Amino acid sequence: MGRDHFAEDPAAEYLVFDNLPFKLAAAQKLMYEQKLLGEKYRGGDEYFQRYSDVEEVSEEESIARLKPYIERGNQFFQGLKIPAALASTITELYVGEEMEIYFQINPQWLDFDEIFEADFDITAVSEREVKQFPNLKSVTFNMYHTPPEKLVKQLRGLGLEVTVAD
Repeated sequence: MGRDHFAEDPAAEYLVFDNLPFKLAAAQKLMYEQKLLGEKYRGGDEYFQRYSDVEEVSEEESIARLKPYIERGNQFFQGLKIPAALASTITELYVGEEMEIYFQINPQWLDFDEIFEADFDITAVSEREVKQFPNLKSVTFNMYHTPPEKLVKQLRGLGLEVTVAD
């Protein structure tokens, strides 16, 4: 399986995602928890190293400061190639507002969720995304917003145990 094979079927080498929030949940597990996906992305840490006065500036200033960090974080994770070989290490996914990956993309997202939160809520997944994870057995949602019932039914229909925290 050389370079020609990759050109014909890139999904054989890397996971394919149709929905960034689902990719973020997988990246959280692989990068921050299992430490299998290279160097951890640290945009949120960099933000707070640069801005030590976050409590003292206006909301407008905070949003202006956050935008480039959020854009860079989203670009990083959109472009992140996750080797397909790592998919089998994931048996469960947890989607909760306290996940480190969210902080690293948008370090103040809890303060400004009316502007930025849509980047993190999983509202849809494709069957092909889920089927790439042969050992995935369960998904737990613990976000501010309850996932759509259609999504919960879809995941259960694909054989996953789904827990929605109150």
